[in-house]
Amino acid sequence: MGFVSQSIQRALDVIEMLSRPAVAHGMTLTELAESLDLPKSTTVRLLANLEMRGFVEQDGLRRYRIGMRLFSIGGQALANSHLRTAARPYLEDLTSRIGESTYLGVLDMDQVLYVDRIESPQPVKSLSPIGSHRPLNATAVGKVLLAYLDRATARELLGRRGMAARTSRTTTELDELLRQLDEIAETGLAVDIGEWDDGLTCIAAPIFDRGGKVTAALGVSGPSWRLSEQRFDEVFRLLARNAAEVSRELGHRPGGAPEDGSETDDSETDSSETGEQ
Repeated sequence: MGFVSQSIQRALDVIEMLSRPAVAHGMTLTELAESLDLPKSTTVRLLANLEMRGFVEQDGLRRYRIGMRLFSIGGQALANSHLRTAARPYLEDLTSRIGESTYLGVLDMDQVLYVDRIESPQPVKSLSPIGSHRPLNATAVGKVLLAYLDRATARELLGRRGMAARTSRTTTELDELLRQLDEIAETGLAVDIGEWDDGLTCIAAPIFDRGGKVTAALGVSGPSWRLSEQRFDEVFRLLARNAAEVSRELGHRPGGAPEDGSETDDSETDSSETGEQ
């Protein structure tokens, strides 16, 4: 920790503050200083340096916003993401077959970070923008990411973020959530019905990396009246299959099979796996 710079940390605090959805319209110097509990003089210096590099910018009302330089950097990060590249065709396939929005989420800052999505072609749809964060306890994608952590780590993570209720159906009791996580780890599927948003259902499955660690989750989300329990079996099957295929793209081989791309025996693989069902 001796290499940590207070000035750099404070500059990053400014960027994170301005990136919050609640401040989409920007913040004044005074608002920023008060929110970060910093003197105005310090905040001015931080903003001047960030503005010079394009990381923040001012509008005509002298409100500060995230700058286009960060947009460019974020775009490059997404473009160079092997995970996103591998998952994209399977997101598209799921949306095409199910007709609902699909998402790719990872664990970031003790929350779900959505790194890709395909929007439903339906006029009424679920929308979680790329780059947005969601709480782990209130989303199926978040519960999948939690389910494969050891319980001590899961408890610590939830303790830092808390388990606030988004709706009356959000799981806010730790023991109940841990029980759900055990079931998810056993079945490989998570469901939330109205936990993040009333009338919205989400179903998610894990994506494993080469080492067998859950690195992301694949989710399907839509209005509960359309993504009803009558469709769960169909969605479960397609979601589990596509998540397994993304895992395979990342080098995961269940049961300790070779990870170098060689196959032991494809004779039992159903050729319809990549075609219409």
